[in-house]
Amino acid sequence: MITRQELYDLVWSGPGKAAASKLGVSDSYLNRVCTALDVPRPPRGWWMKRKAGRAPPRPPLPPAPANRPECWTKGGAGVPPLKAYYRRDVLGSGPVPPGTHRLVAYAREIFTTAKKSLDGSLVVNWNYDSIDLTVSEEGLQGGLRLANALFLGLERRGHDVVVARRSAFIRPPISNWGREPSHLRGDVRALWTPRNPTIARIEGVAVGLAILEVFEEAEMRYVGGGVFVPARRPPPAAGIHWTEWRRIPQGRLKLAAYSPHHPLPWLREWTEKRRNSFERSAEALVTALEAAAAELGEARAVHDRKRLGGGAG
Repeated sequence: MITRQELYDLVWSGPGKAAASKLGVSDSYLNRVCTALDVPRPPRGWWMKRKAGRAPPRPPLPPAPANRPECWTKGGAGVPPLKAYYRRDVLGSGPVPPGTHRLVAYAREIFTTAKKSLDGSLVVNWNYDSIDLTVSEEGLQGGLRLANALFLGLERRGHDVVVARRSAFIRPPISNWGREPSHLRGDVRALWTPRNPTIARIEGVAVGLAILEVFEEAEMRYVGGGVFVPARRPPPAAGIHWTEWRRIPQGRLKLAAYSPHHPLPWLREWTEKRRNSFERSAEALVTALEAAAAELGEARAVHDRKRLGGGAG
């Protein structure tokens, strides 16, 4: 039998496959065990970054949730079956910490299972009803804090925020380029999008909300071991290296408000000038969204009048 603390120490002592081998399970099953026991694991690429001296510090082991097991043993003897604790319909069922929006509490859990795409942004399993958040590993906490401040601010003013499951709403492609690239293709259809849109209902108007980390292109140099550094740095004295243009996260966030109704095209965006500045101005963003909702409501009314008028003709 292994406790949460012992499991935490094990998964942070070496790469996942080595830790799984010690327990006699697969790496994917070890991930399920960690999810069930709420034990954070090193994200993909963390050990390479550690070798290069660029890894972020490991997160602390959080207190054991009241609704989760505190130990595990292979074969399940003496502990409850884990499946009940890592299935997606159970995630987020625990108590919500004070000062945390329920959707953000759920997002914190499911983003622990996210995978990293080629450009560095996190990709959540499409089966999860995640909030609309497109960020890198480094930008995740800032994105969650902004979502929390924004959702709580909206609800304090009487505007509900939901992940609209089984609805007719759409989520159009939204670019996260800070500046239009000149060397890379700017195809926003390649970005991860959630299965269901995040919707705020503001004075009867449904407004789609998306939070995206700004990316910009940069020339980077590959120096081995899966590591890229800015091309302006001198090349290594030995080994294979090359330069290429890549999408690089900037740490700054963009808030997008869009029309979730087809075929009405409407989009408004606000972008941080400095990192983490939006979190401190969440109330101003809520005011801006209220004004945008009124604009969208009028745009939809005009669109509907034209459509009905055209049909009558």
